[in-house]
Amino acid sequence: MNNITGLSKIGLVRQQNEDRFFIKGNICAVTDGMGGYRGGEIASTYAVDEIQDYLSSISTITESELVNAVLHANTRIVNRVAHEERLAGMGTTAVVVAVQDDILLWSSVGDSRLYVYHKDILEQITTDHSMVQELVEAGEITKDEMKVHPQRNLLTRAVGVDETLQVDSGRLPIASGERILLCTDGLSGYVSDDVIKSILESTEDNEEALQLLMDAVYEAGAGDNVTIIIGTL
Repeated sequence: MNNITGLSKIGLVRQQNEDRFFIKGNICAVTDGMGGYRGGEIASTYAVDEIQDYLSSISTITESELVNAVLHANTRIVNRVAHEERLAGMGTTAVVVAVQDDILLWSSVGDSRLYVYHKDILEQITTDHSMVQELVEAGEITKDEMKVHPQRNLLTRAVGVDETLQVDSGRLPIASGERILLCTDGLSGYVSDDVIKSILESTEDNEEALQLLMDAVYEAGAGDNVTIIIGTL
């Protein structure tokens, strides 16, 4: 990936930032922690560290290895919670991306997202594992109503909560010039896909796009931590 950049900010409401991210070559990840005093911060940091360590120890990155990296982090967090009662209930989202030649590989748990932007089209690749997503799929609320629903923060899957975990994953062909965007719900929960798309349309400079997206989050009240990674393929 070229011109890849990331940023994490605490927002205007939260007391601490429970988001984390890493970028290393053609691999990147975003996590968003939850649960208890400092629990979310610990879970998201642990997940990023364990995912990065796992992937750095293998020679060939595949879709199944991205899944295994998340499962490895899940096991490590579950084991830590078992030995530290004060951390009970903590967990984290995780979206992990790797680029191999002309293929984009990804794995995901929770409601942090992966988008692909190309030729003025913004496509959400991952599916949120959340209560409101299930309500949307059932036809009970609209996608716009997700942002204001009282249960919008309830996840149906998270890393570090249970010993068994289902991890979504996928692979898709990519072309030179396509852009990826990873984010926590601090972006997607406050800024619409149409606004995200218009910002990406407005500039090919990912640093500038990142700052414009952050500005949009703060204009919307920045009620959560926000983490964004943008890269050009």
